[in-house]
Amino acid sequence: MGADGRGGFQPCALDTGSGSAAPSWERNLVVGALVVHIIDVGLDLLVVLLFLVYLQWGFFFGTAGVIVWAWLVSSLYVSFGAGSPGAGDIDDGGLADRLPQFFLSFVQWQIFAEAYRCVFRGGDTDYFHTLRLMEAILESAPNSLVQLYALITWAGTDNA
Repeated sequence: MGADGRGGFQPCALDTGSGSAAPSWERNLVVGALVVHIIDVGLDLLVVLLFLVYLQWGFFFGTAGVIVWAWLVSSLYVSFGAGSPGAGDIDDGGLADRLPQFFLSFVQWQIFAEAYRCVFRGGDTDYFHTLRLMEAILESAPNSLVQLYALITWAGTDNA
C-alpha cells in the first residue's frame, strides 16, 4: 500500500471534489452553438410572424405548432426527465420545484444556464449538447419541412 492508504493510486477528480474544466476549444464550441441556437429560434419566430402578417393561417399554425410542441417536449424532459433529480431523491422538491423549472425551460432558459455553466464554471458540456440535439430533432427539422413546403407552394404565387 502507498503512503496515502490508497494502494499507490492517484486520487481521481471525484475523490478530490473538483472536475476537470472543459478545454477552451470545447467552450468555444458551446458559445458557437449558443449563437446558432439564438439565430435559429429568432429566425423561426420571424417566419411565424411573416406567416401571420401575410395571413397564411395553415403555415402559421403549422410552424407555431411545431415550435410550441418542441418547447413543450423539451421542457418536460428538463423538468421531469433527465434534467431533474429522480423521484424519491432527497433533493427532489416535487412539483413545487419542477413547475418553475418547466416554465423557465419553456422560455429557453435552460440552454442559457447550461451554456453559462459550461463556459464560466467549467462544467461538463454533455447536457448542453443534449438540449441542442433535442432542439434540432424536435423543432428545426420539422420546421424546415414546413417552411420548405411553404416556399414551394406559397412563395411562388402572386400574393406572396
